Amino acid sequence: MPEHLTAAARARHTETRARADAALLALSNAGEPVTFAAVARRAKVSTDFLYNQPDLRTKINDLRTRRPHHRTTPEQMSERERQSASSAVRALSSQLKELKRRHAEELGELRKALAVAHGENLALRRRLADSR
Repeated sequence: MPEHLTAAARARHTETRARADAALLALSNAGEPVTFAAVARRAKVSTDFLYNQPDLRTKINDLRTRRPHHRTTPEQMSERERQSASSAVRALSSQLKELKRRHAEELGELRKALAVAHGENLALRRRLADSR
């Protein structure tokens, strides 16, 4: 598989994974029921994707069976839970920053390629007009 396709697939997977992690964290912090369907719906991913991520599957199963379905305020969270939430936010922010950087880089490359194509198109039009 060409490098750019591999990189694109890797980026899509990373972004999908980040959305799933964020959805799981949001549901958990909001005290909403954590189910595969709820996480998939919120993250806009398939339940198959969630089931095929062993660590996510474990987290969802743990939260689904352990958590009472009530809203947890930051004051009610233990220090460990707050640190975990904070580190998850930092990790997701870092992933988002990297994705934005890559997208900006790809956009720049595409704009350059478009400018070249426009130039080639103009040159071909001029040659066609001159040949008539």
